[in-house]
Amino acid sequence: MRMAGVWRSAVGAARLALPVDCPGCDAPDERWCEECRAPWWEEPVRCETSAARLEVLDPPLPAWSITVLEGSAHGTVSAWKDGGRRDLDRDLTAAMRRAAAVVAPALAAACGEVDVVPCPARAAHTRRRGADLPGLLARGAAAGLRDAGVSASPRSLLRTARGRSRGAGDRGRWRGEAPVALAAVRGPMRPVLLVDDVVTTGATLARAAQALQAGPAVPVGALLLAVAPGVHSRRGSALL
Repeated sequence: MRMAGVWRSAVGAARLALPVDCPGCDAPDERWCEECRAPWWEEPVRCETSAARLEVLDPPLPAWSITVLEGSAHGTVSAWKDGGRRDLDRDLTAAMRRAAAVVAPALAAACGEVDVVPCPARAAHTRRRGADLPGLLARGAAAGLRDAGVSASPRSLLRTARGRSRGAGDRGRWRGEAPVALAAVRGPMRPVLLVDDVVTTGATLARAAQALQAGPAVPVGALLLAVAPGVHSRRGSALL
């Protein structure tokens, strides 16, 4: 097992040293071209109307997404999550940091102090990818909130639970056991900003919010890298 880990590290290092194609458009010898990078500099968009399963939450959970999961953005996220492109970790973490700074005023008005909590990845996915991707995004978001003057810390309050996985499809995920549960909590709980990479129906995000509320904690919003194509509301940082 130890040698396998060394081999994976060596392969990853070699991949970083070799020319790669742009993950968004497959342009040769372009690590990430300017055109495909551009959407990740946009201000986040309110997107809870795109995630139908969030309707079970009362009150509704405000959610922001940096971009829509289509075109070059879809290619970038796929390469980052499942294509071994660990060189994109820093870029997408920075995108999350910039987005968090934009939504910070709304969170500050609502609560002042925030715990930034990632929706947890399954342990097998983390091992395969070689990084805790939701954890990276949570650290980036917490840094962005602090950049804007909001007291924020990343905190792992959730864990994966037994039940149907994300790959089971929307109906299977929703009718099966909750895919997330509250982890052991030490210390006081503050208002929570949930962080995840991609939201399609919002089923996992809703389950995460419900698990926190059972704690109890108060989810005050969610920040996402990308949301599946659908109806979007306005750009900007207002909670209401």
